[in-house]
Amino acid sequence: MSELKEIINAYNRLSFSDRIVFYSTISNDIPVNDGNLQSFLTEVRLENGDRCVYCEGTHVVKNGVRKDGVQRYLCRDCRRSFIPSTQSVTSRTRKHLSVWMHYVQCMLEHKTLRETADECDMSVSTAFSWRHKILDAVSELAENVFLTGTVEADETFLSVSYKGNHTRSHTFSMPRKAHKRGNDIHISGLSSEKVCIPCALNDTGVAYARPAKLGKVSSACIIRTFHSIIDPNATLCTDHEKAYLGFAKENNIHLIQMDTDHRIIRIEDKTYGIQRVNAYHNKLKGFLRQFHGVSTKHLGNYIVWNNLMMCSHRKQKELKEQLIGQLLKVRMTLYCREISGRPPLPTAV
Repeated sequence: MSELKEIINAYNRLSFSDRIVFYSTISNDIPVNDGNLQSFLTEVRLENGDRCVYCEGTHVVKNGVRKDGVQRYLCRDCRRSFIPSTQSVTSRTRKHLSVWMHYVQCMLEHKTLRETADECDMSVSTAFSWRHKILDAVSELAENVFLTGTVEADETFLSVSYKGNHTRSHTFSMPRKAHKRGNDIHISGLSSEKVCIPCALNDTGVAYARPAKLGKVSSACIIRTFHSIIDPNATLCTDHEKAYLGFAKENNIHLIQMDTDHRIIRIEDKTYGIQRVNAYHNKLKGFLRQFHGVSTKHLGNYIVWNNLMMCSHRKQKELKEQLIGQLLKVRMTLYCREISGRPPLPTAV
C-alpha cells in the first residue's frame, strides 16, 4: 500500500475533532477570513477547478461566467455544469463568507436563534434553516467516528417531542393531544413515548450517539447504531443490558458487563467502569435543556452539536475557521422544505 493510501485510511479513522486539528495543520494558507465565498469554495472544494462536485471526476473545464462574475464549470464525465457552491451547505444562498463565519461563531457561543438572526441580519426562520444545514454537514462528518481503546456504552431516554409540527401542516397530523412542557406523559417506565439513544464514549473523550428507536433498547438497535463505529479490538464496558451481548458476539469484541450496584470493577490491575458515559448523559441533557425542548425529528443534529462542543479543546477562533472549511467541503444540498418535512420519529424500529 502506498504512503498516500495509508494517510487516507488513517484520516478516515480520525474523530471529527481530530480532523479539524489535521485540517488546520495542512491548510493554514487558505484565506478563511476572505469575504469572497466563491473564491474560498473554489480553493477548498474544487482543487482549483479540476474536481467535479457531483461525480468527483477530473475531466473538468471552465464553462463561462455568470452575470455576477461567478465562474462556471463543466464536467466531461457526467456532463453536468456547476459553480463552486453547488452541492454545498451554501447552495442557493447569497451571503458572504463573513456571514457564515459569524453564524458559526454564534453557534459556538450557544446564542439563541433570535440573537443569531439579529447579529447576522437575517430572519429567524432563515437562522433556523442555517442551523440545520450546518448540523447536517457536521452529522455527515461525525458518521466517520471510530471509537478505539476502552469504550463505555449505555443508553439514555428522552420523551418524544413533536415541537415544530403544527396542526396547519399538510404533511403531518398529531397522533395525540399536545403535551404542555412534556409533563403529560402518563405511562411510567420505558414506553413508546420515550426515545432510546444508545451512547458510546472512549477513554479519550470521543463520543457517538444517535436516536435509534422508541421504547426499550434491543440487540438489533445496538448492532445498527454501533456497526463500524466501535473498533473490534476495543474493550466494551456496559451494564448488564442483554442487548449488547449480540453486538459483542457479532463483532468479536471483548465485552465487560458490571452490576448495577457496582459501576467500577478491576481486572488484572486495570479499572473498568461506565461513569464516563453516565456523565455524558448528564452533559447531553444539560445541553438540550437550554433549548427549552428539542423536537425528536431534530434530536440527532443537536446530539452531534453537543459532541462537537465536548470533543474540541481548541480555541474558539481556530475551531471556527477550520470548522467552516470542513463544512463547506461536504457534498450536500439541503432545502428548507426538507428540514420541516423530516420524519417526526426515528425511522429505525
